[in-house]
Amino acid sequence: MTCTVATIFLALLTVLNYYVGKRSVLYPPFIFSFVWFADAAIFWYAPIQVRDVHSITWWVITIGASLFSLGGLLSRLLPEAAFSAKVCELSHPTVSRIGLQLLLLICLAGVPLMIMDVLQHGGGGSLGELLVRSRQSYVDMAEQGESWGLVVGSLPIFSIAVAILCLIENSGILFWTAAMTSAVCCILTGGRSYALLLFLALTVTHLLIKRKDSLVDAAKFACIPVLLFASIFIALIFLDKDVSNYRGSIAAILTNFVLAYIIVPIPALDYVLMHSSEYANAPHHTFGFVLAVMSRFGAPVNAPKMHDAYLFVPLPTNVYTVYKFFFTDFGLALALAAVLLIGFIQTAIYLRARAGNKVAIFLTALLVYPAVLSIFDDLYSAGGLVLISKATLVATVYFAFLNRIYPGIRLPHLSFPAFTART
Repeated sequence: MTCTVATIFLALLTVLNYYVGKRSVLYPPFIFSFVWFADAAIFWYAPIQVRDVHSITWWVITIGASLFSLGGLLSRLLPEAAFSAKVCELSHPTVSRIGLQLLLLICLAGVPLMIMDVLQHGGGGSLGELLVRSRQSYVDMAEQGESWGLVVGSLPIFSIAVAILCLIENSGILFWTAAMTSAVCCILTGGRSYALLLFLALTVTHLLIKRKDSLVDAAKFACIPVLLFASIFIALIFLDKDVSNYRGSIAAILTNFVLAYIIVPIPALDYVLMHSSEYANAPHHTFGFVLAVMSRFGAPVNAPKMHDAYLFVPLPTNVYTVYKFFFTDFGLALALAAVLLIGFIQTAIYLRARAGNKVAIFLTALLVYPAVLSIFDDLYSAGGLVLISKATLVATVYFAFLNRIYPGIRLPHLSFPAFTART
C-alpha cells in the first residue's frame, strides 16, 4: 500500500463514519479516521522531506483506523439499558454549587504555589526564558526518575477537570474563572499539550450539552475559538521553545514545531515496524506507571522513562504515534486488537454521553484528546492513562459527594413521650 492509496481509503472511511455516527463530528471513529486522513494527506503533500515509509506502515494505519471504526459499530450492539441506566451514587441532582466553589478554591490556591515552583526551576529572566528553562528542568527530573511534585504534576489536569465540571453544571462566572485559572496552569507547564487538552475538552463539552455536534453547527461555534486557540498555540512556541537557532525565520520555526510534529511520527513508526528486533528488550510502556510505582518502592523492575529515545528520520523525534508501544509491548496482532477495544469503549462512553449522562460527558470530553493525538503519541496508556484517571477521580468525587453539600443545618427532630395528668 502507498501513501496515496492510504489517504484515499482514510478519506472514504471518514465520510462513512460521519454518516454512521448520525452526522456527529464527536463520533469517536469519525474523529480517529479524520485525524489520520489529515495526517496522511499532509504527508502525501510532503512539505518536509523525511525517510521513505514502507507499505506495512500504511497497512497498519489503515487497518487500525478500520478496527477503531469497527469497535464503534460493535458498541451499538450493547443493550439500550447500557446507555440509559443510572448509577444511583452518581445520578442524583446537584444540590448546591459549594462543591464546585471548593474545587475552584483549591485551583486558585495552587496557582501561586505553581508559580513559585516554576520560578525556582526556571531561574528568573523573561517569561519565555523562564518557561524554557523550567520545562527543561522538569524534563531532566523525569529522565532521572524524580517526581515533579504534587502541584506541577497534578494541578494542570485538576484545573482542567474543574473547568469541565463547571461547564457541565452551567455555572456561569465559576466556569470562566475556572477556565482562565486552568489556562494559566497550562501555560506554566511550559508545554502546549495541556492547552490543547483544555481547548478540546471544553469545546466537546459545550457541543454535547448544547447538542450542536453536526458539522455545520460545530463549524459555526468553533470558528472563532479555533482561530483564537491557533494563535495562542503558535505564540506559545516562542515562549516555551528555544528558537534561537532559526535566526528569526518564522517559516522555519512553524515548519519545525508544527508541520514536523504532525509528519515525523509516521516514519518513526515505520522504523520501529521495520526494525522490531531492536525493541525486543524494551521496557513495558502500556502499564508503565505501575512499574514506576514499583520502582520507587525498590522493586527490581525495568521501568520506562517518561520520554522515549530520539530517532532521526532525518529530523529528530521521540514520538511514534499511538501504535508503537502497543506493538513493542504486545506484538502487531494484539496492538490492533487494542485499537479495536479502545474504539469500542470510547464509542460506548460517547453514546452514553449523548443520552445526557454527566459523567459520560466528562469522559467523552477528555477522551477526544488521545484520539486527536493518536497521530502523534500514545495517550491511551501509560502517562495519558494516568492523566485521564486523575481527572476521572476528581469528577467521581464531585458527582458522588461534593455536589451534595448543602449549606443549611438541619437539627434532628426531637420527640418527647406524652404524660397523662394525674387526677
